Amino acid sequence: MSAKIRWTDRERELVLSKATELIHMHGYNTMEALRQAQQQVIAFNRQRPLVSRGYCVDLVKEIKYRTANVVPVKPAPALIQAPKVDEPMPTPMSVLDHSTSLDSLINALAKQVAETFKQHVKVAIKELEHEFKVEKHNPAYAATGSFKPKVVIIGLLGDQVHSITKEFQDRYDIKCIDTDRAMGMEPPSANAYLLMKNFINHPLYHKYQVYPQHVLIDGGMSTLRMWLNTKGQEL
Repeated sequence: MSAKIRWTDRERELVLSKATELIHMHGYNTMEALRQAQQQVIAFNRQRPLVSRGYCVDLVKEIKYRTANVVPVKPAPALIQAPKVDEPMPTPMSVLDHSTSLDSLINALAKQVAETFKQHVKVAIKELEHEFKVEKHNPAYAATGSFKPKVVIIGLLGDQVHSITKEFQDRYDIKCIDTDRAMGMEPPSANAYLLMKNFINHPLYHKYQVYPQHVLIDGGMSTLRMWLNTKGQEL
């Protein structure tokens, strides 16, 4: 029989907060919200078997209390329209003045639209640069004809990313993605997807298990290094 998992106060609060949000934002019932919240915020090896209410009586009671004591949003006060004041009639303009004024308005609108479009393009380009960090052309590739397999690693933390990338940069084209980004983006093209079991949740694993080249790394940095030094050589 596996050891009973006892959550820390932080893990418990993460699950309760997420479950309360799911109930109010998406209409989940209590048990559905608790299961979904657990999968999204708790590591795979720390998840509890929330089969029925009997397995989580304390959580159910706390959820009911929180959902019953949510402060309702007050409606915005109605706008009081100021009394209409008749404005003096404008002085008649000549046909030439009217044409000049219309041209100025069109030019001003065109500049505003162009500037807005320019800002949107800049944002889109920055997002693409962040998503696909294209390295500068390396002349040595054309000369040597060497090929480095593309490997995507999901679940590493900051120092681990730097360590693995530096250690294996001569053998692999490595791209490291954290779990939050991996859930919200399309998987980049790669020869292998390495999923760190201890740092991913069920939805993320199900998203990548449809790819035949996915690998579940059941361990830490040593297990990852062993795979890159052995199985990775077959890519």
